[in-house]
Amino acid sequence: MAATDVLAGVLTQMTGPWPVSAAARELATAGVPVFPCVPGGKRPLTEHGFHDATTDLDQVEAWWRTHPDANLAVPTGATSGMVVVDVDVHAPTDGYEAFERAHRAGLVSRWAFLVSTPSGGMHAYYPATPEQTQRSWQAARAGVDFRGDGGYILVPPSMVSTNGAAVGYRVRQIKTGSSATLDSDRLRDFLDPRPTLPPRAGNDVQRSVD
Repeated sequence: MAATDVLAGVLTQMTGPWPVSAAARELATAGVPVFPCVPGGKRPLTEHGFHDATTDLDQVEAWWRTHPDANLAVPTGATSGMVVVDVDVHAPTDGYEAFERAHRAGLVSRWAFLVSTPSGGMHAYYPATPEQTQRSWQAARAGVDFRGDGGYILVPPSMVSTNGAAVGYRVRQIKTGSSATLDSDRLRDFLDPRPTLPPRAGNDVQRSVD
């Protein structure tokens, strides 16, 4: 079973107000590595950040005994088997416009599930491509980030402080059909095209001399 299906299955169970510690325990039991972040924020509480993510229940329970209000995070990429397209909404940039363009181009349509973020944005989850490195990147002008190898993401029921209020991550939609891997390099080139260099003059160019 794909890691995204496992995570979606756990999130589907969270129909009521779940303590983050319970969600962390359920994910670890299901084989999804987790680690804690600061309450109300995104900074890791562990010494080595997402590198300390684990499925060891004793360690997970110890973390949340020490930090009962900690947020819940999952590493992205090969470590967890899932990658995320992070759609941001920060004026004047609206990442939804870029995501929709990419959707029409067939680049992001096979997501496994969607999560609404506290800022009004969205996380689209996909299975990681087996045996292929998918590095994290940012396309700031498009308002879209990619969380792959070398990255991590907060998951429900984590909450962050936004404009003085605590707002949570919540499941937006889970796809009933099959999901598919994402060509992250192609998506990056689509959203943030590299400038084309002008052609260099060849040796056959004739030069006039006086």
